[in-house]
Amino acid sequence: MSNKKPLVISIELSQHKGSVAARLGNGEIVEIAVMQGDRKKDAMMPALEKAVTTVGGNPNEIDTTFVSIGPGSFTGLRVAVATTKMLSYTTGATIIPIKTALGVVCADKEHVPKSIVVSAIKKDNFWLSVVTKNPKWNCEGGLVNASQLPLYIEQNTVLYCDSFLTDEITKMCTEVGVTLREMQSTATSIMAVGSTLGDKNHIDPALLLPLYPREPEAVRMWKETRSSTTE
Repeated sequence: MSNKKPLVISIELSQHKGSVAARLGNGEIVEIAVMQGDRKKDAMMPALEKAVTTVGGNPNEIDTTFVSIGPGSFTGLRVAVATTKMLSYTTGATIIPIKTALGVVCADKEHVPKSIVVSAIKKDNFWLSVVTKNPKWNCEGGLVNASQLPLYIEQNTVLYCDSFLTDEITKMCTEVGVTLREMQSTATSIMAVGSTLGDKNHIDPALLLPLYPREPEAVRMWKETRSSTTE
């Protein structure tokens, strides 16, 4: 029987502040911040290698990768998913995708049993995730219109959001006593959620995709350009 300690990593690039984390066996989690936005320099892989070596692991012997799949930054999610696939193909690591909203709530040490995460706000619609823990983590989400928000919020509900939250939504929350908190998922919180799910939630690397609430703007514009040139 092998006494080798399993090496697990997590990748969270869906947020403005990215991070990666690693843990060897039941040891401590080491998290490294990832600076995003520089297209000429890869900051993620060096950070990941540093996290893995710091915990005493070997980058070529990753057992499991937890990855935040969104909704979130279009570019960040693409990088995270592509890297996770590459690591799985080269090391044989199991992939367990984690919805970003779960990481957001888990990162809050004062989270409540039921929370709402609002993300990908565009005009009067957004992606709404209902996150519960009783005792297992669960997340259900979908694209909704601002007028539908009252159907989901209840008095004393906690709603996580970013700086793009509209005045309309803020007013709705204030009127019913909803607490607003800043959303921030981390590689550590993604790993914490993933560690409770078990291997039954793993996915084939070929099937791993980012969770986009709507068609990416770049894709939409490309389709429009292509359509106009073929007419």
